[in-house]
Amino acid sequence: MKRHNIVAATAATVCLGLVAAACGSDDDDTATTAAPADEPSAEAVCPTNVVIQTDWWPEIEHGGTYQLIGPDGETDAGNFNYSGPIADAYKVGGIETVEIRAGGDAISSTPVSSVMATDDNIMLGYINLGDVIADSVKAPTVAIAKTLDLDPQMVMWDPAQNPVENPEDIAASGAQVLHFDGVAYIEYMIGAGYMTDGQSNPSYGGAPTEWVSSGGNFFQQGFATNEVYKYENEIEWKDGAPAPVDFFTVGDLGYDNYPATMSVRSDRLTDFAPCLELLVPQLAQAWIDFLADPTPVADKLIDINVSYDTFWKLSPELNARGLELIEELGFGANSPDGTYCSFDPDRVQGLYEILQPIYDNQGAEIADDPDATFDNRFCEGAPGR
Repeated sequence: MKRHNIVAATAATVCLGLVAAACGSDDDDTATTAAPADEPSAEAVCPTNVVIQTDWWPEIEHGGTYQLIGPDGETDAGNFNYSGPIADAYKVGGIETVEIRAGGDAISSTPVSSVMATDDNIMLGYINLGDVIADSVKAPTVAIAKTLDLDPQMVMWDPAQNPVENPEDIAASGAQVLHFDGVAYIEYMIGAGYMTDGQSNPSYGGAPTEWVSSGGNFFQQGFATNEVYKYENEIEWKDGAPAPVDFFTVGDLGYDNYPATMSVRSDRLTDFAPCLELLVPQLAQAWIDFLADPTPVADKLIDINVSYDTFWKLSPELNARGLELIEELGFGANSPDGTYCSFDPDRVQGLYEILQPIYDNQGAEIADDPDATFDNRFCEGAPGR
């Protein structure tokens, strides 16, 4: 069951593969953008400026959202946001501009649902579906479109120090599991017997500092599409050099989550519904267009992070490998209905059934019905890849 990383032999080969895949033939229709909006979409039912709060620093896992603006937006390094006119291909409902706000340390690692609860300027927020469920009473939101189909979140380890073959081996090791505070899948891992309460270390901030200083002698959360490449090729953490790591995605662990769903505050869903009917299919189209030709926006994400000047950096090689993994591991697949948009109700139900007893045991209240946590109606008629 163990995941073995399959990094390409050289960064150059990876990049060449990306270029070849992205450029394609001029006759290939898969990279075309949405048709011009039809007459109903001209109605001014949307905010003039759509504000989107993401859950992390700019990365390719957010690429379809940055596609709404494209590579010619403006970076505000002081406020960690990227904004600009919405691209003509996605312009509906009177929207003129889009503002994309960084998450993570940019919002002091505050959960996006909590940020949205106190900021009426935010229309859409990136929230993992498991966290939508977890926060469905204390800070209720509704997931209205997916970004990726499968979750690249992972738990990684040094195979030389922790020779893990099965999830139960994580608990048997007794080693610390470094993770963000308040993430739902950690509760699942404890409940499933894959780690213990005593192993939980919720002090992770996203930087590699502790891993480097300790020589990677613990388990750490991350993204399979990002940190695996960094620790194996860029970060000097073991004997002064990068070194191989192994990982389980949360899906490998049985936690079939939708990552970073586009979510709306529950108390604003009715007001935003006329806009969402027009906008949500365009959100899906933007993701399709990004995955068909990722290079312009992926390169811009590198520049944005340089401007933000934090520990979080991207590179062409890292982006290339991450994009390959999005395809290889099915993170960017269509939904069962053929759209790149909707949520599978059976998956949502399964995730809810995992989390409900965990929060019941903790005395934490969540929604009585998983149907309250997602809404597929705005995905009707959305395109697929």
